[in-house]
Amino acid sequence: MAAAVATSRKRPAANAACTVATTAAKKCKAAPYQLRSIDEYEQLEVLGKGSYGVVVKARDRRTGETVAVKSNHVGGAEDLIREAGCLVDCLGHPSIVQIRDVAADAASGELFLVMELVGPSLRTVLRRRRGPFSEAETRRFMRQLLGAAKKLHGGTARMVHRDIKPANILISSAGSDTVVKLCDFGAAAPAMPSGTPYPEDERVGTLLYRSPEQLRGSRCYGPAVDVWALGCVMFELLAGEPLFAEAYTDDQVLISAANLRDDILYYGLETFRGLPEPLSESGAEVLCGLLCYDHEQRFTAAEALKQRWFTEDGAEEEQCSAVADLGHPGNAPWLSETQNQIRHMELG
Repeated sequence: MAAAVATSRKRPAANAACTVATTAAKKCKAAPYQLRSIDEYEQLEVLGKGSYGVVVKARDRRTGETVAVKSNHVGGAEDLIREAGCLVDCLGHPSIVQIRDVAADAASGELFLVMELVGPSLRTVLRRRRGPFSEAETRRFMRQLLGAAKKLHGGTARMVHRDIKPANILISSAGSDTVVKLCDFGAAAPAMPSGTPYPEDERVGTLLYRSPEQLRGSRCYGPAVDVWALGCVMFELLAGEPLFAEAYTDDQVLISAANLRDDILYYGLETFRGLPEPLSESGAEVLCGLLCYDHEQRFTAAEALKQRWFTEDGAEEEQCSAVADLGHPGNAPWLSETQNQIRHMELG
């Protein structure tokens, strides 16, 4: 397992107790906890690899469940604990990938995030499809994604994802339903009070999905950056290609966003009349609201879901009822203990 997610090293027996010492994260001064050993997961294949870490498909030797296991090579334990805490706050939501456990390597103290295994990314599906989705399909997807953002931005979570894009949206089938799930919360951070900057010097997120305020270099932003990214995703679903496909730098994307602002001001709902399939007036209202240049005027996720595109007669109700039977970890016996462990490590 560790060959793909960590450097080679001698490992204890698979059934050995795995103690996460305080050295796992320099700022996590919690008392040691007993977490499951990473060796209790059999590696099957690498699902994704990047500069920040590796995600592998694995089998839980104890339960037989196939899961996804993520390591973090850059931020280390602190970032992974923050990501785990965010997922714990969103447990049970059908449109957010579900955490299964946190495992550790006894020899190194390295932590691993164990999550449910979901189907391919929207990015992969778009590439294979080589064409747009219908308005009805897009509405079903956006209902779920905006629901995920509403959960993330409100309630107990109050987090900003900061890297919503097709590659971080997973798609799977649950009975007759197509389920989309927001994933990869590695860049997520608590929502800051108005006017309080984020500490990063470098801009987070992916270029084509960054909001105008981020592109202008502001570090004072909030959940509206996720809403802008969801607007970009909605356009991509309808068009089959990114909104600013011809832009390659921050300045080029910002100019394109400003041009879009001017088009919306001048043409209104007719701005997107060039889509492959004509977009209804109510659909254009949502798209314009998500892609509002001024973040203070931009829809929130909750406001977008109240628009008539989602509520008018004939709009399909996408409640994802089948997801309730998928065995979310809300009733899993490890949950209460693991929640306490994560919270203790976050606050330590």
